[in-house]
Amino acid sequence: MIDMIEINISNGILPQVSALVVYQDKVCYINDKKYSVDDLFLKQLKDILYTFKNEYGSSQQIDAEEFTIKVYSQGVEDVYHGKGVFPANYAIFKRLLGDIYGR
Repeated sequence: MIDMIEINISNGILPQVSALVVYQDKVCYINDKKYSVDDLFLKQLKDILYTFKNEYGSSQQIDAEEFTIKVYSQGVEDVYHGKGVFPANYAIFKRLLGDIYGR
């Protein structure tokens, strides 16, 4: 069972999204704002992340978008990372987050 997910997305040194999802409380903090989330959001997020590889590599572009996602589950931390190289469903992942803070 997932306890918490920490998500950081940036362009170069400029942060875009800083999010913390607390599964038990069904809460998502995005860029210092608190949002309630439902079971469907939590399931979709989990399903997307379970298709990610841990490392996608790093582009040499200075201002390439970079993501770091940490999933905490029963004392274990899984880290997913990419800079300029992304999973096939990365746009779906970002859209899911945007659905929350775009309300």
